[in-house]
Amino acid sequence: MNTLVWIIVGVVIALVVVCAYGYSRLRRLSTQIGTFDCSYRSQSAGKTEHWKNGLCEYESDRLLWWRLYSLSHKPRFVWLREHFDLLGRTAFHEADAHNMYVVHCEYKGVPFELVMSTEAYHGLSSWVESAPPNHRGYVF
Repeated sequence: MNTLVWIIVGVVIALVVVCAYGYSRLRRLSTQIGTFDCSYRSQSAGKTEHWKNGLCEYESDRLLWWRLYSLSHKPRFVWLREHFDLLGRTAFHEADAHNMYVVHCEYKGVPFELVMSTEAYHGLSSWVESAPPNHRGYVF
């Protein structure tokens, strides 16, 4: 066979492997217990970025935010519950977005926004408020 054909076959195989990995990653994240749809936007120095689609995942002491379409096996953001603050919420006004909130958050003094459903917001606010008292990392 021609060298060009082998190169094309190799590229196609690599593309199929990358797509299969991306699909399996997205499937694993979206079917895990404790995950919900959540878009992210930072607000640094008066600038606001575009919304980035993703998923949030609850852990006992942290909230993980994963980009929806990525090949990374690590979350993009990890917010520890002890430094995570909810500042407020407003209704999200988009054409197809009913029952959605823009949630104003702060982590270690850095403001950002999350968009989520009303159910996800109530779960997040309960998670933030239900933190057990701790001292130096030990839960009493």
